[in-house]
Amino acid sequence: MPSRAEIKYYSSLKLKKFRQKYGLFTVEGEKSVRELLDAGIDTEIIFSTAEHAFPNSAIVSESEMRQLSSLDHPPGILAVARMPEHGPFTTPEKGIVLVLDGIRDPGNLGTILRSADWFGFETVWLSSDCAEVTNPKCIQATMGAFTRVRWHSGELEPALRAAALPVYGCLLEGQPLGATAVESPAFLMIGSESHGIRENLIPLVTHPVTIPRYGAGESLNAGVAAAIAMYHFVSVGH
Repeated sequence: MPSRAEIKYYSSLKLKKFRQKYGLFTVEGEKSVRELLDAGIDTEIIFSTAEHAFPNSAIVSESEMRQLSSLDHPPGILAVARMPEHGPFTTPEKGIVLVLDGIRDPGNLGTILRSADWFGFETVWLSSDCAEVTNPKCIQATMGAFTRVRWHSGELEPALRAAALPVYGCLLEGQPLGATAVESPAFLMIGSESHGIRENLIPLVTHPVTIPRYGAGESLNAGVAAAIAMYHFVSVGH
């Protein structure tokens, strides 16, 4: 049985400052925990309640699981894992890298990573002010995609300049996405819903593209826009 001190220590991982301090994050739910283990990500400890007993896990009470969990309704299984080391930005030699600028909502980011996994985008570059991938809300929204999609975080402008590859940027003004041919390797950039791609990055966009609007809506959710754009790039590329 874990001690009260251990429960308190691992409960602190609900906060970003402690995840960063200890280099640990939590994953909840049997499916996501199994994917974590299958991916070979270093796992420090697994907790489960008696009702949801999991192999080689430390059994905790329902109240202790509520302390550990970031969810309103804990699924009864929670793993503590070491943050993967994905390293710095590396210029791709093939394929399309998804670039996310200023996606600050962790649930939205998780949904985008889940879509990236679905459409076969193996690498995602994140601006330094994007939401944290290891935020519990993001991890939950990825539905296990965090174990398969490699993410890198940092300052986008110098990395994109150094790469010197085509950059397709989703903007309000640009060539209709459906009429856009795709080069590879290249980048596909999505900005935030509220601000779009930030001004210092727009000059790096070599191929402005837009998703045509047929109704009266003012904007698309960034996750929806990313999924539509990724589908086009995959379908044209194949």
